[in-house]
Amino acid sequence: MTGIARAMEFLALSLYALQELGLPYLVTIIFAARMLPMSLLGIVIGTISERVSPISVIKFIYTLSNISTGIAILLVFTNNFNIIFAFLLAFINGITWVVDLAVRRRVLADNIDPNLLSSSLAMETLSNNATRLIGPLCAGSLYTFVGLVGIFSVQLLMYILALGFIIKFQISKKHNISLYKGQSETTIKQHWAHGLLKEILKTGKNAYNLVSLRLVLIITLIFNIFGFPLVSLIPVLGKEKLILSEFNIGVLASSEGFGALIGALIIGNISPQKQLASIFITGITGFFIGMVMFSFSPSLILAFLSLTFGGICLSGFSTMQGALVYQASATSKGSNFGILATCIGTAPLGLMNLSWIITKVPVDKTIQINVFLGLFCLILTGLYYLYKSKN
Repeated sequence: MTGIARAMEFLALSLYALQELGLPYLVTIIFAARMLPMSLLGIVIGTISERVSPISVIKFIYTLSNISTGIAILLVFTNNFNIIFAFLLAFINGITWVVDLAVRRRVLADNIDPNLLSSSLAMETLSNNATRLIGPLCAGSLYTFVGLVGIFSVQLLMYILALGFIIKFQISKKHNISLYKGQSETTIKQHWAHGLLKEILKTGKNAYNLVSLRLVLIITLIFNIFGFPLVSLIPVLGKEKLILSEFNIGVLASSEGFGALIGALIIGNISPQKQLASIFITGITGFFIGMVMFSFSPSLILAFLSLTFGGICLSGFSTMQGALVYQASATSKGSNFGILATCIGTAPLGLMNLSWIITKVPVDKTIQINVFLGLFCLILTGLYYLYKSKN
């Protein structure tokens, strides 16, 4: 539900910036506002979820998203919606994304058989990728017929359902949760914030000392600075180079999610427990190749196929990312997933870079420059770890 809401909101705000304001560079800035909570709050929220009930953290943030989306509906309905609130909405709902990655995904991993880790996380990735297919298709159609108010109304419904689902999950685990609260309620109430900064620094140091976790985090940094921000340029290239309608832009934006859905289905069926790192590296490389193909695409069909290929590869990267972090974390799983979310949150740096480059060169050249930089950093990282392994 939250995945559908995010995908719809991003495309809606992108079309708002392109169609109603006519400012393409605002698309990357809106995307940066969505990603900013990752870098600011990722490790903090992850560490807090180690000290209090993670379900309570999820419920609180989902409620916040319901409130902000409800306000957005009122502003659009009264013709008071503007770019400032668009940034605020993206930022607030970006906090929900942090919770999904750092807390909800950790709760999922804690409640599955360790032997089924990769398959289970593949199914989680599959559901998430399906929302990236459904969301843009719905957003493109709704924007054409009913505008922002229709999109935000459906988005609010998704957040309400998400809150309902997490409450249902909490009820199903009521005995364990009540036992946890009965044992630790006083400690949580008095000391959840005590020594928080010290614990965050300790967690960061421990993560750095784990070679396997450090490699995952470095590659995640590379992807989120040079790779993931390129997704924000899909509507821009569709509008400026391919001259697509709003509906076809929605179709194009859904292609990456469609490919990721296919990739997650493949991984979920083969359950590659022993090839996690190989799929992780291959996935990010394949995504970069798909984005280069997309930048050269002369038509909607070829662009759709290129992004689908990139999405298939990206599914391998994102699924193995969570599995590798979980495997490398004997303790402090919530904190380590928080560090992962913080690394993902470096995307605003890449988005700032994109927003500058796109004012100097065409959008297709912007994509190609970023892909070159990303692959170059990947090669340097690989050479560094090969050198360290020999010494």
